[in-house]
Amino acid sequence: MYVFRKTSLKLDYKSRLIKRGKKMITLNEAEAVDIGLSSVAEKNESRVFQALDSLTGIAEDFLSENEEADADRVILSISDIAQAAAEERMELVTINSVLALGKLAKIAAKKGYESILKRTMIETGKLGRTAAAGSLEAGSKVAATTMMEIWNLSPPEKKDQEEMVAFSLLLRDIGAAAAVQGMEEALLNAITCLGEVGKKVASESLEAETISTLLLLEEIGTLAAEKYYDEALSSVALSIEDTGKLSLKKKLREAVLQSQWALETLKVQAEEKALTNSPIVTEMALDSFKLPGVSETIEKTEKLQEIKELQEKVYSNL
Repeated sequence: MYVFRKTSLKLDYKSRLIKRGKKMITLNEAEAVDIGLSSVAEKNESRVFQALDSLTGIAEDFLSENEEADADRVILSISDIAQAAAEERMELVTINSVLALGKLAKIAAKKGYESILKRTMIETGKLGRTAAAGSLEAGSKVAATTMMEIWNLSPPEKKDQEEMVAFSLLLRDIGAAAAVQGMEEALLNAITCLGEVGKKVASESLEAETISTLLLLEEIGTLAAEKYYDEALSSVALSIEDTGKLSLKKKLREAVLQSQWALETLKVQAEEKALTNSPIVTEMALDSFKLPGVSETIEKTEKLQEIKELQEKVYSNL
């Protein structure tokens, strides 16, 4: 039996009717959660859809009535069911859940509920990570793309540093899991999204966040080289180049240096694996904004360590 995370559920929701298409769904929140989880265990896809549809409708109503805390609780319930479905490799349910979270994020954005936007982003990222780990390529791609849509619903100044780092970490996880599972298209999609984040934070002169994203791109690039994904490694190099150029324009010297060092590292790895195109792409990227006289400094090392510690702190809460 499902136990509510909070006890503030209003009595009128016990008999709420949720209309979806030609069906009239009469599940209340507790029933929907119980049916959703049990139906995943039974792999009864239609019943899972019914439960998720009811919960999405209930969350929409809570948002429309400015019941932010209640909406947050229901979103967590949707995520619980979706995670269970992804673990059972129910890809259509996974995709439907991601789209539902994206829909709720748009409603939250109109209401100015930044905490709900953050919640939907985090839960979508976790779902994408689980989908990628389970070889659900379409599900992981939809999740990464939906994350970017949620990101774009609010400007960077409304996001705190930890939220931006969490966003990038989850995209890294989706890409890394996709690489391990041999899903290069999903990997490329995650790289593209992470590259967009790098450009966005660099354009806002957020140097620590930019360096954090560059470090994660380098991680994915290293994994791509290990897996002999030439196109993916080239894509990482181009993303780092774009972020590096913006960093140079914004006078973010430390980020520019990190871009250069990342490309130098990836160039060596591409050459060691005798890949076809990525050694050339990384070399050209380096030539486009290389700074002369670059050397490792204690100050730079300390800053990188601080950013890595921030990443570890944020990741421990995901």
